[in-house]
This record gives sequence, C-alpha cells and structure tokens, in this order.
Amino acid sequence: MTFTGEYGNIPLYQKKGNMKAQFNIIYVPEKINGVENTEKKSVCRSGLLDDKTKIFTTTKGEIAFCYFDVDRNNYRTAKNKWTINIRG
Repeated sequence: MTFTGEYGNIPLYQKKGNMKAQFNIIYVPEKINGVENTEKKSVCRSGLLDDKTKIFTTTKGEIAFCYFDVDRNNYRTAKNKWTINIRG
C-alpha cells in the first residue's frame, strides 16, 4: 500500500489479500492516560494499517499519522515525529 498525499507517495507495506499490516510505533505523545506528558516520555503502541490510516497536516501545521491502535481498540494520532517498525 502507498499513501498519497501532500507529502508525496509513502510506501508502507504490500497488501497481501485481505491482510492488514501490523506494526509497532514509537512516539512522544502530548498526554499519557489523560495526563500531560511533561517528562516527554515515549510510548510504544501496536498498530494496524487500514483504510482509515492517513498522514495529514493538523490545523497547527504539525505532521500527523492516524492509525488503529490494536491494544486500545481505537484510533490514535502520532504527531511530528514517530518511528514505525512493520511486523511480519
């Protein structure tokens, strides 16, 4: 799959049948469990690339990556800087 948008074409994985690529993402969120992340701790999440996954610019001009968080069973957004490791 390749994301196409304002940042050009970004190849993230090859889709095989109906499988959706799983990955680990590491980033520094603004809040952790609803508490301001003043110590700038990083978090590692398990994610899934699906049809709603996207890369975009926020209204504040930050680069953002929206993905499905497998552990929380909901969508999350990482902003500005993140590292993705594709599994499998």
